Amino acid sequence: MASARSVSLSAALQTSIVLCQRFAASLAPNSSFEVPPSDSTAPSPLVLLHAAATTLRAQVTKLSLLAITAPFTPTAVTTCLLPLNESILTSLVTAALLTTPDKTIPSFSAECRNLAATALRDMQTLLRLLEARSQTEKPAAELGEREKSGFTEATGKVWDDCDKLIPLAAEGVPGYVVRKSNQWLDLMKDAVKELEDWDPEDDIDEHDPFGINHSDHDDSDNTNDNDNERNTDRAAISAGVKEQALKVLNRIPQSIHVVIKQRLEKIPTDTVKTASQMSQMDTALKRIRHVSELIDESAEGMYLGDLELCLKKAGEARALTIEVVESVLQPISELSATTTAAVETKEDRYIHRALQWIRQVDPGGYSRKPT
Repeated sequence: MASARSVSLSAALQTSIVLCQRFAASLAPNSSFEVPPSDSTAPSPLVLLHAAATTLRAQVTKLSLLAITAPFTPTAVTTCLLPLNESILTSLVTAALLTTPDKTIPSFSAECRNLAATALRDMQTLLRLLEARSQTEKPAAELGEREKSGFTEATGKVWDDCDKLIPLAAEGVPGYVVRKSNQWLDLMKDAVKELEDWDPEDDIDEHDPFGINHSDHDDSDNTNDNDNERNTDRAAISAGVKEQALKVLNRIPQSIHVVIKQRLEKIPTDTVKTASQMSQMDTALKRIRHVSELIDESAEGMYLGDLELCLKKAGEARALTIEVVESVLQPISELSATTTAAVETKEDRYIHRALQWIRQVDPGGYSRKPT
């Protein structure tokens, strides 16, 4: 490692800034940057990612303290920058690049790269502030509150990036799939709850939002009576469709919850996963996300008065939920289908009940699978 005496602060800062720029660019989705070759016997890149993010967070803390604490000492800052340039930044980008979609799953790989790139971009902001600080004519003077706030804010952003990367690397693909699935499940529950609370009779007539057509000054009493009757009929029909849709939609989050608890959370995180297992986890996550989106579309159809669309999307959500449950009838484990024990476990029974639970309801003929 080069000594701080042989490297000027200006050179170290410029190196750090350029590295952050180039490394962030290499992590862009459409980047043509060549992925470093990996050894099959080498440790998981997630171990390197965890270590790099942890070390980056600690190093950023040191840099921030050196910047805002008087007197400003260039050699101390340079000493702190050298590990960034020589190992930390390189380790971060290498780990993110090695976390490829074929060895994990596409969404996990994309999140690793995106978070690493964000950390590198936020790092540039801190380095630019350091550059300005290094050019001060009075290094012994205390920084003003505004300047200190700038460093605090920039440091906080890098901390936040690292605080997302560290657990992501620690949880691996299984933990990531569980966390994301639970996020989609929460959105499903929220959408269903909102639809339950929605009252068709409280829906404002979009053609008469201020009730002008039903004011006391309108002489067309018969017309008003007819309009009121039509509105009442429409509200009654909407209420019926809402009840019909909710019979299906209420059961979907419960079935997805069982899949998460009894299958996805049971996947061991400390063993290497096969390509087949990675594919199964990826497919389950994609389907759970799609189910959440279909529930939103069903509720939107209800709110817009498109009752056929509401039932259609509810049926598609049900059909896709059935696929999700059916796909995990056998646990996602290291055991192959030929070696799996024939004895039904408690988890198996929960899965079969969830499948029966969602199959027992139908939104009214619109249960065909989504295209």
